[in-house]
Amino acid sequence: MSKHISFYDESLKKQIEGSYRSDGKSVHVGSGTLGTMSAPFGHLGTFIDKDGQDLLAQKLLSELATRAAKDMNGHGH
Repeated sequence: MSKHISFYDESLKKQIEGSYRSDGKSVHVGSGTLGTMSAPFGHLGTFIDKDGQDLLAQKLLSELATRAAKDMNGHGH
């Protein structure tokens, strides 16, 4: 089951929305406008709590938003 998250990214100065789910090994995030990304959290320990998953999902969504902003502004230049 996916969890919706919404937060303000200070570095991008914009609101970011998306959703994430965890399969117990990785966090998988997605946004209709930003795309999808996954990251394992095994290196963080064998157990990551809900707050940790929220923070990791926010970090991934911020990374997707940063990439999207660079693509729109520079088209990879």
